[in-house]
Amino acid sequence: MSLIKDLFNRFVQWLGYDLGISPNQITLGRLIFFVPSWLMWIYKDDLAQLTGLSWLFFGYLAFFAVTTVIFFDIVDGALARATGQVSDQGKFLDPIVDKLITYFTLALFWSVINQIALLILFTLDVASTFLRGAHVHGANQFGKKKALSQNLSKLFFGMAVLASVQWFNAIGNFLIYTAICLAVISVGLRVLPDKIKSSVQVVIPQLLTLGNLVAGLGTIWCAFNDRIELGVFLNFTAMVFDLIDGAAARKLGVASSFGKHFDTIADLVSFGAGPAFLVGAINGFTPVAIFVCCTYFFATGIRLYDYTRSKGKTPSGFFRGLPSPAGAWLVVSSALFNHPLFCLITMITAAVLMCLFFLHWIHFNRVLPDINLFEITAAIVIGLLTAFIAPPGGFAAGPIVVYIFSPTWRKPGLTTDKNQI
Repeated sequence: MSLIKDLFNRFVQWLGYDLGISPNQITLGRLIFFVPSWLMWIYKDDLAQLTGLSWLFFGYLAFFAVTTVIFFDIVDGALARATGQVSDQGKFLDPIVDKLITYFTLALFWSVINQIALLILFTLDVASTFLRGAHVHGANQFGKKKALSQNLSKLFFGMAVLASVQWFNAIGNFLIYTAICLAVISVGLRVLPDKIKSSVQVVIPQLLTLGNLVAGLGTIWCAFNDRIELGVFLNFTAMVFDLIDGAAARKLGVASSFGKHFDTIADLVSFGAGPAFLVGAINGFTPVAIFVCCTYFFATGIRLYDYTRSKGKTPSGFFRGLPSPAGAWLVVSSALFNHPLFCLITMITAAVLMCLFFLHWIHFNRVLPDINLFEITAAIVIGLLTAFIAPPGGFAAGPIVVYIFSPTWRKPGLTTDKNQI
């Protein structure tokens, strides 16, 4: 990822210093570039009839153009900071353009989007923009995460149309709900008195952990109701909550003993019981399947217990043994293939890897900002191969397979640069 960061920074420097483009020019350019892309999506069928080309050609072209517009939303902010051109005008102009692009894009999917949720999100966004304009403040961390969730929802709604995968709409709507939660927090942190704000900040990580627990319980419910794909999706949702609850607690400075115990319980349900019940359901809860699932559940418990007692012995930024969310990711990915024996073998493998305490896996929060080119390429290639076997969800197996083998080149005490492959 350091290579990608370097290329991005060079690109920003080239725009600002070599071409002399200002951040506000990029912001306005995004809006100008967006309009024909938006019209192309609307009239893709008409353009296809006019030219004799497939509507998919124009759909993908519009999709790529809008994705480029989203990318340049990151560029204008980075350019403003790199060139010292952060201005009150830019802080007001950028969110206005963002709102126009976001809601005109989401309006394209009006028939499949949760309309009430979208209207709530729009209201919160308007309130947030007004507060930012009134106080001339940039977006806080929760506002930025809200924008990310919105942008990802656009991509999933678009791919649901282009790839004819309707359950992508469910992911898009989930991301809209997530954006609402983040928007509520973002607005609340701006308007609440400091005393109330402190109390709210304590509750936020607990609510995120509760989201993890609820998603895990939902996974179990899906296993008993033959909703395997939905169960897999809910388990991935639990992983998202688990990834951000600890980060939120550290960011807000509200880590507590209760929060740690609550998080452990949620992880045991979501990443121990949830995957076990899914695989058990796929195997018809046979005696062998029950034994393997119980073994996996106990391995998850051992892994979580070791994590609580061995933090001082573990190198900074690494885990002893495969983390339980990663073990669950491996297991629920195998559930997408819907092959009973393969699921059991994968579950045994995950149980063993979680208890190999002499191996160290890098922390997720260090992988995301520091991923290297080899890992990106390998994840995409493996994901495409598995997607051919279990389309399209099999693509999710790519990243976890790469992560499982990462201890061979990502080791404590070694820098990422030494491990570029």
